Amino acid sequence: MTGLLNRQSFDYRFEDLIEYHQKNPNRIKTDTNPWLAIADIDHFKRVNDTYGHLFGDEILLLVSRIMRQVFRFDDLFFRYGGEEFIIILNNTDAIGAELALERFRSAIQNYVFPRIGEMTVSIGWTGIGQQEFSTDVIHRADKALYFAKENGRNRVVSDCHSP
Repeated sequence: MTGLLNRQSFDYRFEDLIEYHQKNPNRIKTDTNPWLAIADIDHFKRVNDTYGHLFGDEILLLVSRIMRQVFRFDDLFFRYGGEEFIIILNNTDAIGAELALERFRSAIQNYVFPRIGEMTVSIGWTGIGQQEFSTDVIHRADKALYFAKENGRNRVVSDCHSP
């Protein structure tokens, strides 16, 4: 529906990504390992409850369009479930990853959504190590996401800032 890759595609792509970085150990020296972020639309259930699921689907389409406009061509985007998206940022360091995620958060906040006006997203993110399972990486990013939601929403939080 959104034109983004799905959860099943994420599983395959994540394995390929880990394998690529294992075969290219010199990338570790450049601090450009990939980063994984989970973005969750704040109060999305309220949109579906108030305006209906068809309107909610339109919001998901608009968010995915903004995502494709904000991030680079070599970054990957997945609709992970409901109103959750996974973003894999490639070829950047931690500062670049945080700036890109903040740019996306700001673009969503500044977009005027039909009928609703302002919407926000909360984002949790973490680095992807060379020999990790996707479940471990997602758990760290998810923990950072929950920290963002519990501390006001509409923010970008790395796993080093979560409890």
